[in-house]
This record gives sequence, structure tokens and C-alpha cells, in this order.
Amino acid sequence: MKYLDLAPGDVQRLVPYGTLPASVHVFDDDTIEATNAALAAGRPLLVRGEPGTGKSQLARAVATALDRALLSFTADARTEARDLMFTIDTVSRLAEAQILGHLPHDANLDVRQQLSEGRFTSPGPLWWLFDWPSAERQAALGGGARPWTPEGWTPPRGAVLLLDEIDKADPAVPNGLLEALGQGQFQIPGGTMVSATDSACAPLVVVTTNEERALPDAFVRRCLVLQLGWPMVH
Repeated sequence: MKYLDLAPGDVQRLVPYGTLPASVHVFDDDTIEATNAALAAGRPLLVRGEPGTGKSQLARAVATALDRALLSFTADARTEARDLMFTIDTVSRLAEAQILGHLPHDANLDVRQQLSEGRFTSPGPLWWLFDWPSAERQAALGGGARPWTPEGWTPPRGAVLLLDEIDKADPAVPNGLLEALGQGQFQIPGGTMVSATDSACAPLVVVTTNEERALPDAFVRRCLVLQLGWPMVH
């Protein structure tokens, strides 16, 4: 297991990620200790603080320092716990069913297989975090973009999942995350289980909250909590 081998005040340079520009992050003692404790305990790191205090950037900096891929998911009021694991394109499935219904009967065409949920299922961030190779296979089958990874990165190096603004989601979302992390697995359409692969790099989940809504007590107790504030001006 690789931990943050940093000293307070160390600067981590961040390359552009998605729409985010290049930046720098300065680590402090609390952040280093909380991150390493979360890694050692295999528990989510819950980062609290006002908007703009660097909660999301922290996850990006940790992933860079640990040489891991960064998976990012921003919750909102429409987010369901299942979205963290997988999504099903029901619109495309219905459209294909309608097309197949108007085609002449083909004895060689297995309609049930053609319309199976697996062909329209895209892996969610937890799937990529738990089992990157099977998520890649599913993305090739059912669609979904491969997450950005650092140059030269390979799945055994592990990933960091940033679950941003979880307080905007229904309480079922953190509870669903807690269940999947606690069991180290979840079920996908068809009954197959996706399990966290045996790896020297245990999954790390960084959860942020602006505290607009109280999180379930059971979820907070399961996390290691880091409070971020504004830097002191001297």
C-alpha cells in the first residue's frame, strides 16, 4: 500500500483534468494524516468545508501524489445510489425494441439477447474503482467513456473516487455507497456481482459536502472526517 509520503507545505502540481486547468495544491498536516488514515483503515474520507476551500482539488491532488487514476462524480437532487454503480440507457433499449418489432422475423436473431440489459448498461464510478478491467469490457459492450488516466497508468496502481457534493443527493445515495463499500461488491443486471479486486492499492473514496443537508449518521460514523477552512492570512 502506498501512502502520502509528504511533509506539510509540500506542493503538488496538477495537470489539466477535464475542464479543470493546471493548478497546484499545498498539503497540510491534517490532510496528509487524514488521507493516510483513510487508506490504512479502508474507509471513505469525508471532506467538509465551505465552497471554494479546495475540497474537490484535494482529491485530485491525492490521486496525483499517489499516482492513481481519478474518478469524479458530482451528485445532485436526481442522483440515485445505482448511478454510482451503473446506468441503463432505457431510451435506447426501448428504441431498439421498437425497431426489432417492425422487422421481419429472423430465426437467427435472438431478440432476448439483443435487448438484454447488459447491452445498454454503462459502468459507473464504483464499478471502475472496484474492477477496472471488467468495467472496460462492459463499456465496450454497453457504452460509456473510459475515464481519463495518467500517462503510463495501469489498473494495479489503483484509483481515487471523488464523490462531490453528496449533500445535494437523497440520503439513499450515501447509504447505498456505504453498503457497497462495506460489502466490497454490488450486483449488476443479470445477477453478476462486481467485487473489489485484490490489489495492493485499496480503493480510496473522497466524499465532499458543503453541508447544505445533514448526512445520515451511520454514513458519517463510517467515514474519517476532515474539516477544511480558509487559509490563515498573516
